[in-house]
Amino acid sequence: MLLNIFNVDHGACALVTTSNGRRVLIDCGHHAEERWLPGAALNSMGIYNIDRLFITNFDEDHCSGIGDLLSRVFVQALVTNNTITSQAVREMKSANGMGNGIRRLIESMERTFTGGPVSAVDDANFGDASFSVFRNPYDPYFGFSDTNNLSLAIFIRCGPHKIVFPGDLEVRGWKALMQNPAFARELRDVTLFVASHHGRLNGYSREVMEACPNIQAVIFSDDGIAYQTQETVDLYRQHANGIIFDGKLRRVLTTRRDRSMIFHLNEAGGGTVSLNVAA
Repeated sequence: MLLNIFNVDHGACALVTTSNGRRVLIDCGHHAEERWLPGAALNSMGIYNIDRLFITNFDEDHCSGIGDLLSRVFVQALVTNNTITSQAVREMKSANGMGNGIRRLIESMERTFTGGPVSAVDDANFGDASFSVFRNPYDPYFGFSDTNNLSLAIFIRCGPHKIVFPGDLEVRGWKALMQNPAFARELRDVTLFVASHHGRLNGYSREVMEACPNIQAVIFSDDGIAYQTQETVDLYRQHANGIIFDGKLRRVLTTRRDRSMIFHLNEAGGGTVSLNVAA
C-alpha cells in the first residue's frame, strides 16, 4: 500500500493506493501559495479515477479543492458522516458563512451523489488495505452539532501497519467515541497517528494517545504555526516510538517542515513495523 500525505496549507489531503490499484482520497484541501490543487496533482500522477472520496470534516480546509478534483477526476463514491444531511451542513454554516469548497460539496451531495454516502466497509476489494470508519451522530438537541466533533475517524490497515485519520475531532468527540468498545479496540495497534485538528491542543486527548501503545510516528497536516494551541509537538512526541526519516529518528512529522510525504507499507513484517518514508 502506498500512502501520500500532501502538503496543503493548514488543511488535509491524503491518497491511498492499494496493492490491486484501488485509490482512496481522504479530504481534498489545496495549497494556495504553491497553486497545488488535488485534481491537477492526481492527473500529473496519471490518476483520473478514484474509488472513494472521504470527507472527514465539513470545514473548508478539508474540501477547498473539491471543485478542481471533480472537474478532473471521476469519483466513484463519496463517504461522509452519514447522519448529516446537506441541509444540516447549511445550518451549521449559517453563523459564519461557507466557503466555495463547502458549497460545492453540498451541491455534490444533492446532485451527484444522490444515493447518499456509501459504506466504507462493503464488498469492494481493496487488496492489501482494509477500512473501518467511526463517527459521532449529528444531534443538535442532545449531542453534537459542531463540525469538528462530527468528524469521521478513519482507520486503514495494511498488514502490521494501521493509520488513523481523525479529522478535527476535539476532546469531547474523542471521549464519546471511546465509549464504543470497537473504536477503543481499533486504537490498540495504530502505528501512524494523524494528529487531530492539524495538531491544535483542542484535538489532543491523552486518553486516546495512551490507548495507542504502538504508535511509530505522529503526523501533522499543517502549514506555519498560526495558533498558540497548535504548539503540541512535545505532547505528541512522548507517545511515539519513532521511525527513521531522512537518516534520523523522528517521532513527529509535519507538512510545514517535511512537506509532502510518501509511505511505502506492505503486509509483511510480522509483529514489527518497518517504514520506507520519502519526502
